[in-house]
Amino acid sequence: MNKLKGLLLLLGVGLLVFFITRSIYEPAASEEQVSSTVLLERIRPVLKLVTVEGDFNEVYTYRDAQATFDWLKQFAPFQKKAMLRVQATVSVGYDLEGLDLQLDEASHTVKLNGMRVPEVLAIDHDLDYYDLEAGTFNPFTAQDHTRMEAEAKNLIKRRVAESGLFRVAADRKQEVIKVLRAMVESSGWTFVDESTAAAAIDAR
Repeated sequence: MNKLKGLLLLLGVGLLVFFITRSIYEPAASEEQVSSTVLLERIRPVLKLVTVEGDFNEVYTYRDAQATFDWLKQFAPFQKKAMLRVQATVSVGYDLEGLDLQLDEASHTVKLNGMRVPEVLAIDHDLDYYDLEAGTFNPFTAQDHTRMEAEAKNLIKRRVAESGLFRVAADRKQEVIKVLRAMVESSGWTFVDESTAAAAIDAR
């Protein structure tokens, strides 16, 4: 019995030594893979880069009439009206998830091949109801308020398209590229901008 215990103990010690030496002599992970992963993790936290902001102040009018017969809709008890003042700050810039980036681990080079056009990144808005008239047979519902707020926000989006903010954001594209270059080069990599050259060719 003691002999069996001794053999089991010896076997356990042998397995322990095997696993310890195996972990010590295990080949190290590739440095290039780790380096590129770290670089991408530095770029990913800044997924959206705002290059211009605009303030908007708009008045939105909502009208609705509901009745069983169309001729009844002309009477006040079947009508409702609301006026909303929308104050918004709109952020326009670039979503960095749309960058066409190529990473060459062998040469530690990051190549930018292209960027998407500027887009609305955020709309921070406040709504004030300063005229709310409900009809006796046509009261306001929660769905009405949701619809009005959505349409008021869409009004701001249309105003942004007409305001020239997208043009200003596009003019500041080089500032976005400078930020990317600084992030890449601070990690010891080389940054190559191919998007500017491609845009110049397309403009010819």
